[in-house]
Amino acid sequence: MGFGIDRRARSRKGRGLFRKAPDPREVGDRFGRLMRRMFKLALTRAGWGKERYVAELVLFAGAPSVTFVVGSDAELSLSGDAAPLGPAFIAELVDKLAPILDELDFVWTEPFDLARTQAAMCEWLAGELRGSEQVQFGVTRRFRIDAPLIGPLGPRDAAWRDAVVADPSRAADAFPWWERGPGTLERARALIAMWNEVAWREPLDADERELMKSVDEDLRAARKADKNLALPWADWKELLALLGIEDEDVSEKAGTSPATIGYRRHDLEIELSGGWHVRLPGAMVGRWEDDGGRYWATDGDRAIEFTSFTVDGEGDSAKLLAVAPEAHPVVDRFVADGVHGRAEAFTDEDVPVVVGLVASAPHVGILTVKGGDQAWALSTWRSLRLS
Repeated sequence: MGFGIDRRARSRKGRGLFRKAPDPREVGDRFGRLMRRMFKLALTRAGWGKERYVAELVLFAGAPSVTFVVGSDAELSLSGDAAPLGPAFIAELVDKLAPILDELDFVWTEPFDLARTQAAMCEWLAGELRGSEQVQFGVTRRFRIDAPLIGPLGPRDAAWRDAVVADPSRAADAFPWWERGPGTLERARALIAMWNEVAWREPLDADERELMKSVDEDLRAARKADKNLALPWADWKELLALLGIEDEDVSEKAGTSPATIGYRRHDLEIELSGGWHVRLPGAMVGRWEDDGGRYWATDGDRAIEFTSFTVDGEGDSAKLLAVAPEAHPVVDRFVADGVHGRAEAFTDEDVPVVVGLVASAPHVGILTVKGGDQAWALSTWRSLRLS
């Protein structure tokens, strides 16, 4: 689902009765050279395939990929999804392509109109909201949030949805980059990262620190470009505190307002091996180890490990669970709809550990929780389910 970019450009030549159309091969080669010269590492793919020249571009970190194609008709097409950023993203692409089109002596078949694109994008989102329980776009994780819209700038409630359905122009605040202007791109990038990527705790490694520093740099650039831009002062203040940075201006403007931005303040739905899923705090960061045999995640204070296996031919969950003997004191059990679970607890070098097993014949999931309180560990174990 998305708001598709669909623009075409063609040569100014070859449009008259006696003019010859340009050679597609020549146009594609020239276009490729110009793209590589202008965008360099932003190009993720560039070359010929099936008589078409194809170039894929990620304009900047966090931007959706867009595709340029020079076809057999020697025309240039631009496609992609603008919804995760907004209408100003299309305006930026059109502007960035202007020097290349000039060198090729190409022109867009239709002039770009930002106001018309803004209206069309709002109409698109209003149409998606009509009759849908939940619309998601511009997010990369599955968050456990009950809201009609899960978008790049956070969830929206039923009142917001109803207002947009009645008046689509009310959807403008769902898009990070609504219009171009000094500092608007930097603000959009910062907001997207704050909503979707920042974990809202002290960084665990260099990558997380660099992410938070890049958000700070974008917000500073936006503030410098236009002092009147609306910026997320309270959340910026929290981010600076996590980085150990002081900024009197940010603190003053934030005042005592609470920080509210960030999907990773909510729980995530994580897909595990063997068809299992689990609910984890969004602040956790995880990875697969042992060639995909073990999933591991932590937020710095707590950690979980998960493995699974399947016993072909075994249809009794109780028998399957009993195969693993009790090794530590059992602190919880459950039986529901043929699924059996058992949780054991112990302490390892002063760290509380809960090992929870869930058997849904012929499948078994094993979740080990280290750190945190036992109530949270048991709740996390009980969230294990098969898709």
